[in-house]
Amino acid sequence: MGLLTVIWLASLPSAQAQLAPWPSITKIIVPVPAGGSVDIVARKFAEIVGPKLGTTMMVENRVGASGLIAAKAAAAGLPDGSSIFYLHPGLLTTQVITGRLDILAEFKAVTKLSSWPLLLVVSGNSPYRTQAELISAMQANAGQLNYSSGGNGSPSHLAFEWMDTRVSGGVKATHIPFKGNIDAVVALLGGQVDFTFSLLSNVNEHIKTGKLRALSITCATRSSLYPQVPTVSEAGIAGYSFDTWGALMVPAKTSETVVASIFEAVKASASSPDFMALIARGGGVAELSSSPAAFSAQLRTALIEEKSVVERLRLKSP
Repeated sequence: MGLLTVIWLASLPSAQAQLAPWPSITKIIVPVPAGGSVDIVARKFAEIVGPKLGTTMMVENRVGASGLIAAKAAAAGLPDGSSIFYLHPGLLTTQVITGRLDILAEFKAVTKLSSWPLLLVVSGNSPYRTQAELISAMQANAGQLNYSSGGNGSPSHLAFEWMDTRVSGGVKATHIPFKGNIDAVVALLGGQVDFTFSLLSNVNEHIKTGKLRALSITCATRSSLYPQVPTVSEAGIAGYSFDTWGALMVPAKTSETVVASIFEAVKASASSPDFMALIARGGGVAELSSSPAAFSAQLRTALIEEKSVVERLRLKSP
């Protein structure tokens, strides 16, 4: 190595110098209402990871327009580590349906955090005690039963649409979209709808008290939290498997150094027992191994698949 090369390398700022000082406040913009499992995970993440980066992490809930409001606010954030977006697969659907979002152009991927199954639930006083009974009722009364979801194209919406494509003769029910999964569950509790698909953590307490009843779970194998609840496949729809996930993104102009620092902080902190236990209590699985480049590639593939799904199901904006 020549003297000029040594002098040039010595003149480059270190990664720490490039990042110092980290913004004193970092916002994690979450596209769902406060109180749900996504919000709870985001807040625990902020509590654990913030100190690693030397920042105060604050969760900001932005709901509406199938996630577009939150996504646009996050994409417009400063590219200095002060703006992080919590992405879920419903936003991929929103992009394909509306054309008003370009996730890979407006954001840089950081990492995937977790994946989550959904429960098919009905009211505790519902006449339907099994998935088969509910499906029979839908087929006998096409469109007369209704279900709530966290929004058009949301995971709770797509979980039903996947069911429709896998049942012989299909199943027809009226879709009533809400601003988030919590609101969809409230609608079920209030008797406004006949059923919904929900994250486990949003319905656990209601199932324990008997206000809601779980008919099946969307993952490929039974959950340790609900070993008595059959999978959708076991309950009669062979081959059905569906889950949702959560991931971190930053504005597109964010430097690779900042992205790498957030990713390293996630790996160092989010794998803590507290965080892992929180995800497990909600029935989820922690996934902290996807590098920014690997997760970006996963998103490209997922968007292609999502376009195919949307076209096949003919999903449209509300």
